Amino acid sequence: MSDRATDFDLDGVQEAIGAAGVDAWLFAQFHGRDPLATRVLGLPADVFQTRRWYYLIPAQGEPQGLVHAIEQGALEDLPGSRRRYRTWQELDAGLDELLEGVGTVAMQYSPQNRVPYVAMVDAGTVEAVRDRGIEVVSAADLIQRFTAVLDDDQIDSHRLAGERLPDAIEAAFKECRARLLAGDTLNEYELQRYLLQQVKAIGLTSPDEPIVAINGHAADPHYAPGPEGSSPIVRGDWLLIDVWAKQPGSEDNVFADITWTAQVDSDVSDRRVEVFETVLGARDAAIDLVQARYAAGEEVRGFEADRACREVLVNAGYGDAIQHRTGHSITSEIHGSGANLDDFESHDERLLMRRTCFSVEPGIYLEDDFGVRSEVDILVPPDGPPEVTGRKQTAMILLLADDPQYC
Repeated sequence: MSDRATDFDLDGVQEAIGAAGVDAWLFAQFHGRDPLATRVLGLPADVFQTRRWYYLIPAQGEPQGLVHAIEQGALEDLPGSRRRYRTWQELDAGLDELLEGVGTVAMQYSPQNRVPYVAMVDAGTVEAVRDRGIEVVSAADLIQRFTAVLDDDQIDSHRLAGERLPDAIEAAFKECRARLLAGDTLNEYELQRYLLQQVKAIGLTSPDEPIVAINGHAADPHYAPGPEGSSPIVRGDWLLIDVWAKQPGSEDNVFADITWTAQVDSDVSDRRVEVFETVLGARDAAIDLVQARYAAGEEVRGFEADRACREVLVNAGYGDAIQHRTGHSITSEIHGSGANLDDFESHDERLLMRRTCFSVEPGIYLEDDFGVRSEVDILVPPDGPPEVTGRKQTAMILLLADDPQYC
């Protein structure tokens, strides 16, 4: 084994494998197709490799690797023994030896591909393992444990971002109000540029263009204005702003991701109020479920929080206006590899674990009219109740009222 450092925590991984009730965790890599394996094992992501390797970590005992003869260094930073192969026949024999005595193995596999975010291993490899009489189960929660669970510094970085980011949206709303009251013109793209300036001014950074959308554009969940074709913002418009950012400096810092909406006027129609309040009620239903389960000492899974949220939208008659899941994992990546709040696009049975973070962002999207999304982030701390980080929107914002109240 080389003396190069690796972030791999063998004791922690084996403890988690034992707690999951499986015999071993099998990693299978080819041409870097499984970035989750690279991350969990602490391997460099930029190494050029063209041959298959396998790495088996038992719940107890020494890990074992299987590598090609011309890429014997593929797993040199990791503990355990190595076998090498040259031909496909030697590969098959090596797998026989590697998996001998294993009854149940976890892999980057999702039954029926219900959780595609963890389905990195190909069907043929799963077949090869099953043909040896071994039960293959999903490593979904194991992956989450080692890629989405946050350390103390990451938790602090998320809380800071969550506290500051609403200030950027509020500043953008105030700029919109000031420009229109002064009789100046303003469009979505110009407000987006101003918002990015405010993100930088509060000490955060964003790798992507935030969403600034009015009216029918707000009914497109992934709309982002560009320098051409951006709509002017005028009195009477509905305005949605969605922005995500984190502290610069460390790649490990964790994002905050929030969405607020406002009426660009001094009053608002009853219909927009109804849709807005329905979305807030759905958002809070998911929050309440997660917090109540933790208070009772009970588990809660991603699909359950999504169901609680969507039930409010469906019961209010807006089931056909739902376009996406309730929320997504948040880590140092804006869409992390932890549990999503989803029983809509996928059936996510992963636990909402302690030390994880995720968004809650239901939306109602009325095509060619307007859309409402209200997004907050929930951090499940090491102890204590799950918390909404930063401010959440609790009331309608009327931008051109005499004294608009910003949430």
